[in-house]
Amino acid sequence: MIILIIVGGIGTVVGYLAKAPSTSSQDIVSTDGIHWHPHLSVVIKGQVQEIPVDIGLGVVEKPIHTHDATGKIHLEFPSIVRKGDITLGQFFKIWGKQFNSDCIFDYCNGQSGIMRMFVNSQPNQEFDHYVMGDGDQIEIRYE
Repeated sequence: MIILIIVGGIGTVVGYLAKAPSTSSQDIVSTDGIHWHPHLSVVIKGQVQEIPVDIGLGVVEKPIHTHDATGKIHLEFPSIVRKGDITLGQFFKIWGKQFNSDCIFDYCNGQSGIMRMFVNSQPNQEFDHYVMGDGDQIEIRYE
């Protein structure tokens, strides 16, 4: 009976590992965590939008969060970090706001305006897929 339990347990572990998604070494940003601080600015029709205090903080602290309304985003991961973990889209998802290549908040590309994104003063077309880096200056403009 004990042998059946052991064999069953081993089978369960092997089955789980076989189904676990593999991570390419190219997708790994760090194996021992990061503590980075990109800065985000959102400007809609000439008006700077506030990035609220405590996005991602609450009962459970998310590894992507804010502490103040300055636009400073905290990326605080204790262990392995993949590119997909630190995209700008992940921040907006935690914030609960819309952001993609067509829209920022409720403002979408069209007759009323167009959205552009700049990273470190350079145009960037990655939008929600952009992998944030330490010290990045990210500006999203809708005009």
